[in-house]
Amino acid sequence: MRIETFAPIVLFALSALTFGAHAQQSKGSAAPSPVWNDNSLITVQKNGGDPDRSGNVKIEFYGHDAFKITSPAGLTVLTDPWRNDPTGLYPKWFLNDFPPVQVDIVLSTHAHFDHDAVERPSGLVVLERLVGEFKLGDIEVTGLADKHQCQSTPDDRSDPVSTNLQVQTCPPNNVIGFDNAIQIIETGGLRIAVWGDNRAVPDPSVDHYLKNVDVLILPVETVLTRAEVDAIVRKYDPKAVIPAHYFVNGLTSDVSGLESADGWVNDQEQVHHADVRRIDRADLTLDAAELKGSHHRIYYFGNHFERESGFAPLYTPQDVPRVGLRPIEERAVSVCCIDKLILNRVEYGVQFGPVGC
Repeated sequence: MRIETFAPIVLFALSALTFGAHAQQSKGSAAPSPVWNDNSLITVQKNGGDPDRSGNVKIEFYGHDAFKITSPAGLTVLTDPWRNDPTGLYPKWFLNDFPPVQVDIVLSTHAHFDHDAVERPSGLVVLERLVGEFKLGDIEVTGLADKHQCQSTPDDRSDPVSTNLQVQTCPPNNVIGFDNAIQIIETGGLRIAVWGDNRAVPDPSVDHYLKNVDVLILPVETVLTRAEVDAIVRKYDPKAVIPAHYFVNGLTSDVSGLESADGWVNDQEQVHHADVRRIDRADLTLDAAELKGSHHRIYYFGNHFERESGFAPLYTPQDVPRVGLRPIEERAVSVCCIDKLILNRVEYGVQFGPVGC
């Protein structure tokens, strides 16, 4: 679809819509917001809970390695919220900020910008790189200390720069940013392991924790090679695998270097004959009974991810010239294949009369 009109009319319409959006936000902000503090946790603390008791467990995908897991009792855990690199050393990986979602517990597997934005969500309990055990209500979290994947340099191609990089990123003398703590979340009778960016072969001391987990969330097409992912799945034999850490349309930028997981998922389905479940939304509900007897089933969210309220729009009024508009000097504006604009988190349908595209 193509729409054309005079630039002054479009600019007036955009200004009016933007003003209306601000007015709606101001009007909405006048209402008192519900209290968000540890009152609920005090109640959970008194009543306790049993992570082994079967029940529905909801898993929501927030993109990259961020998943919100809701226990049968309603407690929530968010893993690895992301952000763009604040130092400027890396290009902008994500098109938006992480949404300020309210959760009970926030986890981070390691200290890299795409996994440790623990300040972005509104978390009542923050567990960064947890090692050991934490229990609250019907949730128990076990953190396993290990190491981030690193790239070794062959001796015949070593140079001072690459040798120094290897010392910083590879054990035993790696910097703290290349420590990684695999997180195992137990609730509803399920054991869900979040790999983070862990190396392909962890220390043998953690193997017995990972054997036969119900759900294994693994980075696919980046961090680990396909062969390494396959070896991990064979070794720990999870009932289900959820791909993570891949390119997501509408969230991840091209300069991130991340790749789609479509190829890996298709390969698992066609070559390995895996039971692939492509999820057509951003959430999934599991229970122990459903997964009983499953063997390496794959749940794939693809490009579906949660957009909580407060999620910044991809296109704002100042971005309009970047989405295919002709110069204002021509006194005409042209947009191809767009029939809605999202302005200030309020959605408006904009119709200027379609012409041939």
